[in-house]
Formats: sequence, structure tokens, C-alpha cells
Amino acid sequence: MIGRWSLSFADIDFVNSKPALTRLGLAAQLKFFASLGFFAIDPGSIPTDGLSYLAEQLGVEAGEIAGYDFSSRTARRHCAEILIHPGYHRMKRVDRAQLTEWIAGELCPGGQSINAMLEHVFLWCRDRRIYGPSRKELERVVRSQRQDYLDTWLIGASDRLSSDAVALLEASLADPDSSTGFNRMKGDAGQATLDNILDVTEKLAFIQRLDLPHDLLTATGKPWVDQIVRRVAGEKASEMRRHAPARQLGLYAIYLMSREAQLTDAMIDLLIETVHKIGTRSKRKVVGDIAKDIERVYGKERLLVEIASASINEPSGRICDVIFPIAGKAKLAAIVKESHAKGALDRRIYKVMCQRRSKSRPFGGVKPGHRVTCRGEWREGVARGPLPPALV
Repeated sequence: MIGRWSLSFADIDFVNSKPALTRLGLAAQLKFFASLGFFAIDPGSIPTDGLSYLAEQLGVEAGEIAGYDFSSRTARRHCAEILIHPGYHRMKRVDRAQLTEWIAGELCPGGQSINAMLEHVFLWCRDRRIYGPSRKELERVVRSQRQDYLDTWLIGASDRLSSDAVALLEASLADPDSSTGFNRMKGDAGQATLDNILDVTEKLAFIQRLDLPHDLLTATGKPWVDQIVRRVAGEKASEMRRHAPARQLGLYAIYLMSREAQLTDAMIDLLIETVHKIGTRSKRKVVGDIAKDIERVYGKERLLVEIASASINEPSGRICDVIFPIAGKAKLAAIVKESHAKGALDRRIYKVMCQRRSKSRPFGGVKPGHRVTCRGEWREGVARGPLPPALV
């Protein structure tokens, strides 16, 4: 605050040359302009702490700012004198050309908002002691350069596409409700079912066949990509087809580059949820089998004591004469089964999971020349292409 709102000796002499009632307002405008590159339009634009610090330096009360009219002729004359005081000059044609080039080369690739770019423009003018045109005129310059940059970027993305990719994208927009149509590509992954997993797999395979130039996403700011993704996600296929061909393909290609990462994450979530479901069902089955085993040999401690007593009393007797009268073959088999059931629970669950997978084979068993329909059935026909790396 001290560096931003401190008055130099020259500033104090300049302010004190004016009437006492206008000194605080003049000082506020002077330091506000020196900090941001444009003038305040009302007292509310000036921070309270900075205003109090200025009033302390001038030996006046901070409340005197209320008597300064920021829209009066006096205030406008003060603004003109403030420009002369530190040596500012009006923007010339050469300055405008340099500013336009700087906006296109430095600000536009970042994808910042209009207001954020305007703040940088004012600071650029301030650092060069240039007093630019009105805020509205500078805003028109910024908007024009942003639009030119976006158009150039989209056309460049369209030019990087191969002829096969262009044909696939145009077919997707022409038939938006097909398996790889525009509407289907924007759909959510849904719940962890076989149909949804295969649907996401087909979408990923479609994007990978396009061979999109992903380096375009790193050459510009993320706000541009987010803006295009939101725009394409909110448009219908008919609205997309109204764009010029190059702009249309550029928008769709950049959207699919970002969509590929979203679909990959969705595929991972679906697979994790599927494995979790299989593990939960397998654990439930194993625990149920253990419970059945425990019920089948209820009272085994008493049986084991009786078997031990009979063995001690007749050590030379045969099993069928000594043991079986106390606990038959079925009882003894149940005890053995329960002992096996006390093995590692995780190992048994994993065994059941493998058995379930070998029976269902949700991702295997695809024969050459077969494809999966939207219902998850294997039918003869044209192959749908290789599985994405997420499933390999």
C-alpha cells in the first residue's frame, strides 16, 4: 500500500498548488491512475486504506473526498493535468499498431477474459507513458484481436486434420444419433454395465481413428479449450452445421481432444466399479458358503471330544467300528470342508471372481469378423476396430 499510495515531493507540490477542497480528490486520481492506468469514476473505486493514507500525507480528513465530484469539469481538468504531470502523451498510430501486435502475440494465447485483458492493456499504456483512448474503444480492439486469434486457431486445427478424419467428423455431424454421432459423443458414460462399457469403448476407438493433433492444446491457454468445450457441449448438431466448414471442423476436433481424456477417465471409473461389484458379489458368496459350512457341523467340538475318547479307549480298533458310530462319513466330510473354509478369505474371493469372469468373459472371446451391437450381443458383421489402450 505504501508503494502504491505514497506521494513524492513533486506529487505533493503538484497537489498543493490546487484549492484545499480538491486536493484529496486530485491526489486520489493521481495515484489511482499511476497504479492502474485509468482514472476512477467515483469515490467507491478508491480503496479505503489508500484514501486514508493519502489523507494522512496531506493532513486532511478522509471524509473530504465526498465533496469532490469525479464527473465535474474540475475533475476532468485535473485528469488532463495529471497526464501532463508525469509526462504522458496521447496514443499515436504507431503506438496503436504496437499495442495491437502485443495483444495478439502476448494476451490472446492465454485465453483470459475481456476485463482481465483490458487491465493488462492499461498497464501496458501506463508503463510507456501513453494515455490511450476510452475504455470502450480499447475493449473493441481487444475483442477484435480475440476473435481473430480464435478464428486463426480453429482454421489451423482444421488444416491439420487428415482427409479420413474430415470424412468421419462430417459423418458424425450429419448423423448425430448414430453410434458415433455428435449427440452420442456428448453423452455421459452412465452406470457400470456391459453396454455402457462397450459404448465408451466405441467412442474412444472413434476418437483414436481420427489421429487428432493434440499438440494444439498445449500451444494455447486452457481457458480457450474450456470455452470451446462449453460452447460445443451446449450446441445442437444443426447449430454446429451452420458454422463455416473450417470453423465447424476445428471446433469439433478440439472438443473431441478434450473429450478423449474425459472418456478415458469414465472408462477407468466403469472398470473399477465393475471389479468392485464382482468383488462384492464374490465376497457375499464366499461368506455365505462359510456360514453354511458352520451350520452343517454345528456341535463339532462335542463330536471331536467323543471321537478322541473312543480312540483312546480302543486304540487298536478300526475306524468303521470306533469312529463312524459316533460321527458318520458325512459329518467328518463336513468338518474337513469347514477346515478348508477357514483358509484365506481373500484367496477364496479371488478364486470366485476368476470363476465368474471365466463364465461371463465380458471383455474376451471376440472372434475375428464379429462385432458387438448396442445390446452387447456378438453378431457377425464388420469389425468395430481395435480396443482402446484402456481395455488392452
